[in-house]
Amino acid sequence: MAAYLVVELDIHDLQSIEDYRSKALPLVAEAGGRLIALDAEPLELESWPASNMLIIEFPAKEAICKLFASPDYAPLAAQRQAAAGSRIIALDGVNSPTP
Repeated sequence: MAAYLVVELDIHDLQSIEDYRSKALPLVAEAGGRLIALDAEPLELESWPASNMLIIEFPAKEAICKLFASPDYAPLAAQRQAAAGSRIIALDGVNSPTP
């Protein structure tokens, strides 16, 4: 079942985050993930003032856990954490009913 990584960043070093993304996205792709949403100014509809959000689709939560545990990703996680405050969750997708 697909899983989704939902990330919100409070960026205080944009250049470092841009460098992080250029290095992290290839690792995401290797893990089977693909960026499906990226928005610096999400539209607040109900009580969620957010900024710099992204959603990445993975084949399963296990792929997300494997990426986050990867020794290749560890220095990039540290770079992201130094450049931005992060709130990150993983969600299971839902199966679409067949017509």
